[in-house]
Amino acid sequence: MATIATSSADRTSAERKFYSRMALFMLVMVFIGFAPSFYLRGYVFSPRPNPTLPPAVMLHGVLFSLWMLAFVAQTQLVAAGRRDIHMKLGVTSFILALAMLPLMYLVGVWQVARANQPPFTTALDWTIVPLALIPPYAILLFEGWTWRRQAAWHKRAMLCAGLLFMDPAIGRLPIVPPVLGGFAVLNFLSIACFVPLILWDRRTLGKLHPATRLGISLAIMMHAVRLTFLATGAWAPVAAHLPGVTS
Repeated sequence: MATIATSSADRTSAERKFYSRMALFMLVMVFIGFAPSFYLRGYVFSPRPNPTLPPAVMLHGVLFSLWMLAFVAQTQLVAAGRRDIHMKLGVTSFILALAMLPLMYLVGVWQVARANQPPFTTALDWTIVPLALIPPYAILLFEGWTWRRQAAWHKRAMLCAGLLFMDPAIGRLPIVPPVLGGFAVLNFLSIACFVPLILWDRRTLGKLHPATRLGISLAIMMHAVRLTFLATGAWAPVAAHLPGVTS
């Protein structure tokens, strides 16, 4: 019995370390990716167009940063065994996450006027990049909240929601040429951020958890939709009629 108890404790400890490290990884990636345009704006070189940030973008950045910090805090609270505080903070985190949804849309359509798209596409076509992130993010938030009493579902759904935001962070790294092929590489790297979760599920469950499968499937579909529209230019006529779009 002592051996079984020790084994269970070891698994719990390993799981807490995994989620804590993933949260810290995401926080570091977000800071590195957004440092030139947001966190260290004006202090470090920006490798891409860096127009003035309107209030909506600033608010979006602040809410997103608070959500990421809350995500890290949540994993640390669980690791410390403070599930009572974790659940209370979870309500605040969920409110922050919901508040981000309309801002994600507004920032996405208002960027047409800012014209900060890469040279291989148009401002209207480029709106598909931020807008395509909204549905999978909303779905994973819904799943995370719905299954909040089921730890395995909840933690994976929320981790996948956070991993979706590795895409805009990685997309700002100046590691590939500003061409469609380079953008595709960045998309692949974003999907690769799910690999640690895949390996974790394989190691601990012997298969992918349904929440993990959902998160990865949504991420792949998001990237496929964006690349298809950017390659064909078919999104611009749709984007031109979206509420809030101005040129």
